[in-house]
Amino acid sequence: MDPDLRRNLVEALKSRRWTHLDAERAAESIAVVYQAGEGEWKVWPSGNAMEPDRYRVARREPLVSVYDSPLEGRARDVAGALNELEGHDSDATGTH
Repeated sequence: MDPDLRRNLVEALKSRRWTHLDAERAAESIAVVYQAGEGEWKVWPSGNAMEPDRYRVARREPLVSVYDSPLEGRARDVAGALNELEGHDSDATGTH
């Protein structure tokens, strides 16, 4: 992940009432697996039987998630921030 995008992601999450530390931690873990690409980020309920109560953020359901959370709102924040930073018109963060 580009350092400017990472910094902007931290700021976008902080604007959604995340603490600086939580935003930094999320951006750090997202940066490890993030790849620029086509399509909007969406929130998906986990299909993993070992973690049924988690929400994943990915462009498409079977793809690797850039962020997982037991809190749907946190996953929506991440998807919305990534869509905003990538310039997608709608935030498309509804759970499918």
